[in-house]
Amino acid sequence: MNVEDEDERFRAEVRSFIAERAPRLRMSEGTRAPRDAGEEREIRGWLGALYEAGHLGAGWPPEWGGRPDHRPTRDLILMEELFRARAYRPLDQVMLASHEILEFGTEAQKRAYLPRIRSGEHIWCQLFSEPDAGSDLASLRTRADASGDGFVVTGQKVWCTDGHWADMGMLLARTDPAAERHAGLTAFVVPMDSPGITVRPIREMTGSAEFCEVFLDEVRLTSENVLGPVGGGWSVINSGLASERAFVGANAVQLEMMYDDLVALARAARLPDGSRAIDQESVQATLAELLARTEAAKLIVQDTVRRIVSDEEHPADGPVAKLVYTELNVELCERALGIVASAAHVDESDREVVERWYEAFLWSRALTVSGGASEIMRGIIGRQLLGLPRA
Repeated sequence: MNVEDEDERFRAEVRSFIAERAPRLRMSEGTRAPRDAGEEREIRGWLGALYEAGHLGAGWPPEWGGRPDHRPTRDLILMEELFRARAYRPLDQVMLASHEILEFGTEAQKRAYLPRIRSGEHIWCQLFSEPDAGSDLASLRTRADASGDGFVVTGQKVWCTDGHWADMGMLLARTDPAAERHAGLTAFVVPMDSPGITVRPIREMTGSAEFCEVFLDEVRLTSENVLGPVGGGWSVINSGLASERAFVGANAVQLEMMYDDLVALARAARLPDGSRAIDQESVQATLAELLARTEAAKLIVQDTVRRIVSDEEHPADGPVAKLVYTELNVELCERALGIVASAAHVDESDREVVERWYEAFLWSRALTVSGGASEIMRGIIGRQLLGLPRA
């Protein structure tokens, strides 16, 4: 059996597993936090089941639960099928943490944390961004001052996804204020119930509270909480961020699904004269334009994925794919709400499609900021791909 046939067999296996085992949760777009204790148990159980089945974490070393026959394309297949099924997707924070621990963790840290990630016992969050240090993360001010055999951490973090139900946090703090920006940073693993940590969820316009402020008031950590070398935190977190690349390929699937939802909306929306929106020439022209842009975006994302899998990735590939995906996502949402606004009513059987568009619209702008704002992505592309000077 050739590689393509093996991957298709794996896809069928994953699709069947999701259909049989995925929790039946109605999660709004952008929502990753459980609404109650029952949902939290289901989510943790689902993550544990994905790991146990060998679908999630298959690329880990076999001694820590990975599969010896794993190929990177299978990470992409898993994410694509989770998107298609609208199933609960693994938190990228957990994937980032596991990657960093595998690469930089001591044996004791691996034994302490990796099994708990695989079982769903531990949910992780990122303690990176600060009120004045978002896209320019190297300007962060949270300090970890040496004290005895450990450190005392004081500072504030913000936009911490799922910090209010996470068990552990991946912290980046400044341990050497006199060093150059990137050189004086250290990564830590931090229990979120440590004395001195206060978490305050931030209510968003979506109605949920996925992001949090986290205050660290003289939080005491030992040397066992340090991940990687002291002063080497910048390399640690950048290595971890690379682990999120499995989501890139799934973005192409999401764009495809959004376009299908847009066509379904145009068929369901009835104008004041009783005709369907899709029968209007202007709507047809809009759909044709967006179909062309969606297909172009998919090709860009797929080309990025091909180079990632082949280890031929250019530094600008990720920013290009992210910019194309997030900006088109916003455009699709705006066009969809334009159709809703012009309609006299929408067929009752398609109300769920309308609800999805409202949710996607409220979340779409966040995507252009998280993981690096569009303006930052354009700057990176200009410098690294086009060779333009830094302004």
